[in-house]
Amino acid sequence: MASKVINIINVPSDIGSIYAGKSRAPAAFQTKGLQQKLRAAGYQVTESNALSDASAGWVTSSREPNGARNEVRTVRACTQVSETIASALDNQKPPIFQLILSGECLYCPAILSAYWRHLDGTSKRVGLIYVDADCDLYTPTEPNSSGNIAGMTLTHLTLRDGALDSMKALCRPDGSGVVDSSNIVLFGLNIDSPANKRDHLGYLLDNNFRVVTSHSVQRAPVENAQAALHWLEELVDYIVVHLDVDVIDPGEFPLCNVPSWTGLGFEETMAAVKIFLKSEKSIALSVAEVNPDHDPGLKMTERLVDEIVDGLSS
Repeated sequence: MASKVINIINVPSDIGSIYAGKSRAPAAFQTKGLQQKLRAAGYQVTESNALSDASAGWVTSSREPNGARNEVRTVRACTQVSETIASALDNQKPPIFQLILSGECLYCPAILSAYWRHLDGTSKRVGLIYVDADCDLYTPTEPNSSGNIAGMTLTHLTLRDGALDSMKALCRPDGSGVVDSSNIVLFGLNIDSPANKRDHLGYLLDNNFRVVTSHSVQRAPVENAQAALHWLEELVDYIVVHLDVDVIDPGEFPLCNVPSWTGLGFEETMAAVKIFLKSEKSIALSVAEVNPDHDPGLKMTERLVDEIVDGLSS
């Protein structure tokens, strides 16, 4: 990352969640001084909102007609996010670093599709480092699926069989998924979690996805981050880093919306993320699943803000 300008895009959203709270994350980041601290670190900061506070709030929903909860509202919100990012890329010359406070991981297809569209007509490629406890490979109709689209993020990133037709517009210009095994690293995957079903892990193995487990990251965060980054840098021109805070073990840092017992510490996680942000190819950071309702006094949020600013500044 080289730019000294950062554009913050706020995405207050609970639309794909089991319960509410994450929509308050952008305000919590501001309360703990994110913008002020970035300016103190020497950045020019611009800011925009992709969604209104009310447009992507939590509501009860059935799974009709296609097996996904809040499908119409979620797709509309994803489209708005993609359009907001695309507008920022088109209007900022040269394109500057985007810090996306995205509430939910389900916006990753929207983010990546905006970059692919921006690169249309060039030979450039964009890739994703997906720092997340879950592989998010559910489909709307499979057994044990909650129906929440946040659990289907990699399904919609890849557009594998079972993806919602309504999400297929969030794609590369040729209509294919925004990621495949050649432009994503799944980093911090909790292979002990029952949420990551055996057939989902099998899909990753069968299709040669690059995976670094949470246990491996805990043992050697910097070394594993360097190896993952080197692999991806050889294959793409630009990198989006996605941090879902559920990758951090809730016994130490219970800030996420739904806990995953990863065994991965906060310091180890952020040491790895800082490696990714140092890359000259890193052009965006998406931070998701922060629920301020789990953080009375916002002490954990403040720690996260400080580490993000440090990572962007080092």
